[in-house]
Amino acid sequence: MTNPNSKIQAPCQVCGKNVLVDPYGNGFCENCGWVQNREYDKSPDDVRYPNIVAFNKAKRLFAEGQPLSPSFEDFIEGLKFYKEMQFDYDGKTYGVLIRENDAVHFYLFHSLVNYQIYPSVTDFHEKAHINGTPLSSLWSNVLNASYMRL
Repeated sequence: MTNPNSKIQAPCQVCGKNVLVDPYGNGFCENCGWVQNREYDKSPDDVRYPNIVAFNKAKRLFAEGQPLSPSFEDFIEGLKFYKEMQFDYDGKTYGVLIRENDAVHFYLFHSLVNYQIYPSVTDFHEKAHINGTPLSSLWSNVLNASYMRL
């Protein structure tokens, strides 16, 4: 029987550096930031948990010497997949949730000020804003975009 806590070295799926992975192929690459997962072979062009950049895009970004940072569109794809996302902007943490009837709730954590609800992901993508500035325009200043972790 395989010990689920045992780790072996394997090449990172993105950068090729050695990574410690569990018997299921899961592990984190300290070199490029990719989270190893066997599921990426099945859908290499789709954003899937735990990464917010598609596998093929991550390989391209690494080859170009760029960080594996998600674009706003990658974030939207992660939202469609996982339904709960978050990011930091200007020292504050924001949450985005897909709820009943596919409505998208966008809010500042621990605050009801500027709570926004959109009828669809498309409306959120087109209209979400922080203090009147479109989220898509601010995205280059967003940090720590990820699946909901709090």
